[in-house]
Amino acid sequence: MTDPVLQGIAEKGTTQVVLLRPSAYLSDLSSGSTTPSEFQGTPTGSINGSRESLMIDERFLAGSMVDIGSSFYGISNSVDGVVDGDLCNGASGAQGLTVLAVPLSNSISPVSDDYTIYMNTVDLCRIGLLNGDWAMASSCTIETHRAVRLCVDDELIRRPGSVTLSPILLRNILREHIHSSPAESRIRLAPLGYSRPVIPVADEVTIARVASPITVQRVFQPLVLRSVKDHFVDNARLVCEGDIIAMAVRTDYLSRLEHENSSTDNTEEEEEWAHMETLRNAAFADELVFFIITKVTCGGPSNGTIVSNGTAHSTKDGELGCWVDTSITKMVQAGVEHLRVPDIARYMGIESSETAPADATDSICRLSNKNLSKLYSLSSVAFTANTKNYDIRLSVLLKGKRGAGKLHAAREAARCLGVHLLDINCFDILGESDIKTEGALRAQFDKAASCAPCIMVLKDIDAFSLSAQSEPEKDTPLSSALRECISEMHEKWRATGHPVLVYGTTGNADRVPTSLLACFKHEVDFEAPDEASRLDLINSLVNQLPYSPDISLQDVAKNTAAFVANDIVDLIMSSKSSAIQRVKSSSNISELLLLLAGLQMSAGDLNTAITKARAAYSESIGTPKIPNVTWDDVGGLISVKTEILETIQLPLERPELFAGGLKKRSGILLYGPPGTGKTLLAKAVATSCSLNFFSVKGPELLNMYIGESEANVRRVFQQARDAKPCVIFFDELDSVAPKRGNHGDSGGVMDRIVSQLLAELDGIAGDGSSDLFVIGATNRPDLLDPALLRPGRFDRLIYLGVSTTHDAQFDIIKALTRKFKLHPSLDLRTVAEQCPFTYTGADFYALCSDAMLNAMSRKANELDAKIDVLNHSPPSGNEPYPLTPQYYLSEMATPEDIEVVVMREDFDRALRSLVPSVSQSEMDHYHRVQSRFSRDSQEDVRSRKI
Repeated sequence: MTDPVLQGIAEKGTTQVVLLRPSAYLSDLSSGSTTPSEFQGTPTGSINGSRESLMIDERFLAGSMVDIGSSFYGISNSVDGVVDGDLCNGASGAQGLTVLAVPLSNSISPVSDDYTIYMNTVDLCRIGLLNGDWAMASSCTIETHRAVRLCVDDELIRRPGSVTLSPILLRNILREHIHSSPAESRIRLAPLGYSRPVIPVADEVTIARVASPITVQRVFQPLVLRSVKDHFVDNARLVCEGDIIAMAVRTDYLSRLEHENSSTDNTEEEEEWAHMETLRNAAFADELVFFIITKVTCGGPSNGTIVSNGTAHSTKDGELGCWVDTSITKMVQAGVEHLRVPDIARYMGIESSETAPADATDSICRLSNKNLSKLYSLSSVAFTANTKNYDIRLSVLLKGKRGAGKLHAAREAARCLGVHLLDINCFDILGESDIKTEGALRAQFDKAASCAPCIMVLKDIDAFSLSAQSEPEKDTPLSSALRECISEMHEKWRATGHPVLVYGTTGNADRVPTSLLACFKHEVDFEAPDEASRLDLINSLVNQLPYSPDISLQDVAKNTAAFVANDIVDLIMSSKSSAIQRVKSSSNISELLLLLAGLQMSAGDLNTAITKARAAYSESIGTPKIPNVTWDDVGGLISVKTEILETIQLPLERPELFAGGLKKRSGILLYGPPGTGKTLLAKAVATSCSLNFFSVKGPELLNMYIGESEANVRRVFQQARDAKPCVIFFDELDSVAPKRGNHGDSGGVMDRIVSQLLAELDGIAGDGSSDLFVIGATNRPDLLDPALLRPGRFDRLIYLGVSTTHDAQFDIIKALTRKFKLHPSLDLRTVAEQCPFTYTGADFYALCSDAMLNAMSRKANELDAKIDVLNHSPPSGNEPYPLTPQYYLSEMATPEDIEVVVMREDFDRALRSLVPSVSQSEMDHYHRVQSRFSRDSQEDVRSRKI
């Protein structure tokens, strides 16, 4: 009876009952027992997540059993109560559960999120715990363990197999491995026992600042220390050694804290007020500061707590975490640590004032996804093993128009890499001399080194060209200093292991000296988005906004050609403001009631915003846009219309015909007498083909500085490429591309413009682009440089002359008078038969304008005569006497009185006074020019056929 046996009598109040985990040895002792493998073998996909399908039996209690059976029977299990098994391969039940960890995008509870994991009911059942129970979370790659609380939220986690938790807690579980594969972060959850674990209160906690642009500055130390105090003062925090804690701060609150710190006799009420003020300003925080727990000292659980064999062994020494109670725990802040941090800006509700709203930021980053991928791949090299031992100087130049998303891409790269971003405006560090500028530049690099690892962005490096005192091709003092600073950053990287990546941005790379460009080893070019990318960005921006059905987002994308990302974001914001102003002007409703009731954005609001945006972003050469000229505005020219559309419409409608290397003819030269409708015809072609129209006058390209005229030509073609599909129209081409060698200008600027224009035209023909066309117009084709008329450039010459038949003249008059109110007895064909064949399109425009002016004069005389008759009559009681024309038109006139009807006599008077703009001798000269160029073009065609 004294031998140890497995049987006995249990008495209430005397016998202690202990639940044991099932093990293979215990299963063999008990015949017919069910092994845990039956529960573990349930695939995740077979569970539909419904509460009714959950089977809860005695195996559910396995997670509450104390792990003493193995030691009792001599079976070796893993440390800290975790049963052996491959937990990273989806094991479940009492052995634990491996799940995919997804970080929260928004905070649920600022305090409990630090130790709470939210999961699905099915996964909680599989692990064998109840809602609110504590478990042990660990990484599948490194040996880290910590106590966490499990809470059920089926609305947040709809599918089993994944959990969600704060990004700070996820980083504290995975540590630095979170940056290696953030998309596939898996953690392991295991039960801690049958009772709540006893987590001790720490005696002393040592924290260190994580180096960042805020924490390394002495001026922000009061703000940082206040944020740390407020983080721990109100609520108990669960921490482990190596954890990161984050606080949101408001940097413009610094002046108030300086005033408080200057006063040494603060009362308790003032301290409380300061604490509440800090909490209130946290809602408007604009920066994040990080600290790391470097040391935790604890003396075990508090007195009076019964320590269980299963849980106290794992928690009493603080291995799974310790509570921080400011009334007991001593806090010590010492040192600065350099490490990568998790992306928690959106989780903490931080939205920097220098960036767009969160949805706009996502859209802009998605818009520049190609450039962001390239930038991330270049930057991530710095964080691979042993890279610091190689001579790799990671410096990248970001080129693109202002607002193209360069800084957004840099911020997104820093966010993905888990490093801080230090952006410096180069205009702010410019000094009175190059020596002072160099000193300020070196000071900024020293600051970046103190924040390592980080990304340093030098915004607008073209500012350094303003202080360049030598020739652009030669090395400047600033470029030498920049090169030395980048080299010093590489040496510090090799010594400390913390890299500093240097980015430079410029909106005009042509202005940057070559020596400065050579300091950057890589370049990323940010081009303006095409129509499909603009449509995607507009869709994402207006997705959450109510807008009327008359808005066509496709048309908005077409009308925003050459707009960059920030321009489109500003356009949508301006449209919302226009909608508010429209409703306010039509009613007396306050803005608050409008925001509460909601309003729809209409097409008129968008059109108003587009008009304002074009006016704001237009340069001297204009902004490409789709004109509003139809073929109804063009009279005659049927053969010319057909010939132009064959050249332009075919590559647009059938691009596959040119995919095999067939060269398209993208250059058209319209020549002929002045006033024959060359500009009007080009606009009609652009409208009919839905092309953006970019009109350039020759003198607009000229500049007094050497090289600027050629740069203007390059900008014209680049802006047209950004606005594809686009038509570039060069009016008065002979003024900008005359024959080379015939001009004695001081710098040969005209010759250089012609050479640049030829290079750009060859680039259009050589890049296979089927949606960029060039149309030139000139009155003197004989003055053009012959190289422009060779095949592949302006090789399609179209003559626009005067009308040679009265039918063609009738078509022109009909198009010009289609908005006139004509008398029924007026026959426009009779008017056309009276016109000579020397009238150009401009002459016919003058004829119709004079006829309308004659009709208006006749109507005015009729009104004056009618008013005189009324003034000679006896005055009535209510009208003033004598009547004035203004009063009569506003109060007494009928619709017939103000209707202007053009009659035959008006055209007769206009015909008698009209003088042709082109004489007969000039017409003969243009006929000779036509015969010459048409013969030359025919010879070119025959030579190409041979």
